[in-house]
Amino acid sequence: MTAFTAELQKYAGRIFHDYATLHDFSVREYPTFWRCLLDWTRATIDWHGSAEPACVGDDCEHARFFPQLQLNYADNLLNLSVAAASAPALTACHADGQRVRWTRGELREHVARLAQALAALGLREGDRVVGVMRNDDRAVIAALAVTALGATLSTAAPEMGVEALLDRFAPLAPRLLLAHVQPRAFDSGISLAANAAELAAALPSLQAVIRLDAGALPAAVKLPVHAMDELMAAGQAGPFAWRRFAFNHPLFVMFSSGTTGKPKCIVHGAGGTLLEHLKEHRLHTDLRPGDRMYFHTSCAWMMWNWQLSALASGVEIVTYDGPISTVDKLWRLVADEGVTVFGTSPAYLRMCEDAGLQPGRQLDLGALRAMLSTGSVLYDEQFEWVRDHVKPLPLQSISGGTDIIGCFVLGNPNLPVYPGEAQCKSLAMDVQAWKDGKRATGVGELVCTNPFPSRPLGFFGDADGSGFHRAYFSQNPGAWTHGDLIEFSPQGSARMHGRSDGVLNVGGIKVAPAEIYRVIKTMPQIQEAMAVEQRVRQGSSNGKPSERFTQRIVLLLVMREGAALTAELVAHVRRELARRLSPAHVPDRIIAVDGLPATHNGKLSESAARNAVNGVQIVNAASLRNPACLEAIRNHPGLRDETNALPASIESREQIEACLQQQWESLFGFAPIGREDNFFELGGNSLLGARLLAQVQQLTGRALPLAILLVAPTIRRLAAAIADSAQLPSLAMPVPIRAGTGTPIFLVHGLSGSVMECWSLVGALNSQRPVYALQAQGLDGERPPLQRVEEIAASYVEQMRKVQVTGPYEIAGFSFGGLVAFEMAQQLQRAGEQTSCLVLLDTYVEQDRPWSAWMMHWCNRAWRKLGKLPASQLPGYLAGRVTDTLKSHIERLRQPQATDAAPPPAPLQVYDKMMAAMGAYRPQPYDGGPVLYIRAEDQIGGYFDPLPFWQSVVRGGLTVVEVPGGHLDMLGRNAPLVAAALDRALVNA
Repeated sequence: MTAFTAELQKYAGRIFHDYATLHDFSVREYPTFWRCLLDWTRATIDWHGSAEPACVGDDCEHARFFPQLQLNYADNLLNLSVAAASAPALTACHADGQRVRWTRGELREHVARLAQALAALGLREGDRVVGVMRNDDRAVIAALAVTALGATLSTAAPEMGVEALLDRFAPLAPRLLLAHVQPRAFDSGISLAANAAELAAALPSLQAVIRLDAGALPAAVKLPVHAMDELMAAGQAGPFAWRRFAFNHPLFVMFSSGTTGKPKCIVHGAGGTLLEHLKEHRLHTDLRPGDRMYFHTSCAWMMWNWQLSALASGVEIVTYDGPISTVDKLWRLVADEGVTVFGTSPAYLRMCEDAGLQPGRQLDLGALRAMLSTGSVLYDEQFEWVRDHVKPLPLQSISGGTDIIGCFVLGNPNLPVYPGEAQCKSLAMDVQAWKDGKRATGVGELVCTNPFPSRPLGFFGDADGSGFHRAYFSQNPGAWTHGDLIEFSPQGSARMHGRSDGVLNVGGIKVAPAEIYRVIKTMPQIQEAMAVEQRVRQGSSNGKPSERFTQRIVLLLVMREGAALTAELVAHVRRELARRLSPAHVPDRIIAVDGLPATHNGKLSESAARNAVNGVQIVNAASLRNPACLEAIRNHPGLRDETNALPASIESREQIEACLQQQWESLFGFAPIGREDNFFELGGNSLLGARLLAQVQQLTGRALPLAILLVAPTIRRLAAAIADSAQLPSLAMPVPIRAGTGTPIFLVHGLSGSVMECWSLVGALNSQRPVYALQAQGLDGERPPLQRVEEIAASYVEQMRKVQVTGPYEIAGFSFGGLVAFEMAQQLQRAGEQTSCLVLLDTYVEQDRPWSAWMMHWCNRAWRKLGKLPASQLPGYLAGRVTDTLKSHIERLRQPQATDAAPPPAPLQVYDKMMAAMGAYRPQPYDGGPVLYIRAEDQIGGYFDPLPFWQSVVRGGLTVVEVPGGHLDMLGRNAPLVAAALDRALVNA
């Protein structure tokens, strides 16, 4: 920023004393600014032709920049002037821990090879190519090869449904489809190959499909299918000519939506995209060769294109293809890869804060020098959390969007950061806050009044530009109206206030309500629907309401006469939206209302509904024909998160049921909930169960075990269990936790004694088998816990045979439960029965080792960890470990010592007995099989790696699957990965 400012001062013959005067000049003399920036980057950016005129036209809607200039977007991203061929350019990180690294020269060669091969297939300038791609190196190479030929690219993420993809791709009449089709463990049941086949069949313009990975497409695909590896092997880099195309040649087609109609196809030009990104990367973000940037994104979001362009500044980009399997997953990636600039979202930062993470102490983030955040409003407290728990670095809130493939407000290396605010307006963009068609103070519509190069070329298929005009220029003629609310401070920083139109913002991805409505219309029970955003205050701080809010999507439904919004219908709505569109389209709250606000001409008013949902007074109620419905929406119990006060006493089972219904509706944010609705089918989990039973104890004085919800999962059955003070429902027998067909799966608990902890895993299973839970004796406090693994296994075999008299049996056990499952298989084998599928989920074994072995074990663990760290990170890591160790010892000394004054509660007794049983059990050799061992990547501290032991005792065949994260992650965010491995084992059993 400083270097360019000096260059512009010489170029224009002006002095800019501060950023305000620099920005003022850049918007008043924008042709001069952009011409100077083009010249300043000439040493590393290749273009031909004349840079004059810099701009034709002076209104934002019609102006065109550099009409006499030609360039090649991909060639400039991979040029060898800004960084050498040997410089690192791309690191692709995968969920399984694999890393693929590319130098700049390697990347350029393979892009040229693929481009030459695609040209041989007939791909030409002006053709459209669509891609359903994972965020990996294959996607980067494919994107650059397509754009190198002058073809236009549109991308989407694999989790999007075929219907949503067709809404976007069909109008483009694409020539080629790029697709990842190989299944991954984290795909959550989505068949990428089947989706690609269905998409190919529905796009008549397609001439071929390009597989980006080693997966296979169904035989039903009649089009030619080419493998990307084979094309790159056949292509030749030497003969490929990097042709130049017009500055305003179509580069990307991206998608956005208003509140009605299908997604609009926004066409972005190559030169405008490149020049805008050079400005944002080199000036506002201070990116330079040697930087390593990771932005958490997907191919469905413009930030993927934004980080791709960082290659033009000599930056190495890092991609990640996989889920956030643990809360700290991205921080570990940043630390392990030495990321210098980390891009994330407020939602991820909030998740880390809620989990109590301290990345700055737990990991070495020495290389990290800046952070970027976008996707939604970043609140003041999140700046403070980053400062206190990451490190004091510039956290830059940036905001713009798909519409301009860039930012209107963003960071500045020469300005201070104010919590909750973007540092400045983007150079050469006259961004203002407007009310009633003119500039105003306070919160207003974000508008840009001057031309800028990254303004879209228009909408694809909108020949006369009328649709483009209606979307951005009809509200304020001559000024780009973006659809965001913004407020500027006296020092020039900006505070964002969310969307001003009906478009929904889900983690930075704009979701059109119209897409949701088209799916809802296929459901005969529903008459009308409306989706709006609700701002929800996040708790309190120091006894005062928090200033932090989060956004959630609320779906308001008007039911047809005779129909009701049941739990089954809510589940159906969520499943269909996820399947046919994407998970981003699934609302957080679904509530039934009697009516939706409509104007006198019958048009539904989303703004009025949004105000009602957020408790904002409606100032134009007279424009509505049914304003009375707003009060019912505003006061709907499904919009409130607070738990209602409990009565002082209860006298009947009916009162218990009424109180439970009140609590369930508050916990789930959905009303009404029927007294026969299932806790788990509504979305219940162990965390909500614990909160519910804490309220039950407050209400009744009865402390119920969490496992009670497995046998009493409805309001009526739970009320009966509470009212019957003499006897709780039995927890010892196998509890049917999921109905199904075929051979049942028996699931054994961990050290808690309850398989409640495994509910997420059960819910993620695709197998239609029934699932039964084996619960520990003693959870009810009525009987003593069993004390030996052999005893527990014998008891469970007896219980299991009540459901399934003879084998073969299929058993899985988590943690300690794996030991019990292993012993059950041993006992069944001795009884002449077969176990066709035995699964051990990260099961450890106490192993007798001498002191020297323990020392060697710890030294090996430490050495492996230190070996992964660069030398520059070693001092910080060692200092952090010493600090953490001292703190843990101090905390132990402060803790009160346990006494024998009172016996522990039943669950703690069960836990203690399980721990003792684990320590005493020594598994014997087992020649049955097969055995699947699913292990967590991160071992539990203090234990030897159990894999060598299991390899020595399992003699009938041991299959090992490793998933990312730690022990408990297997039942949380990594449950889909574990479930996918378990599904495969069940299919093969």
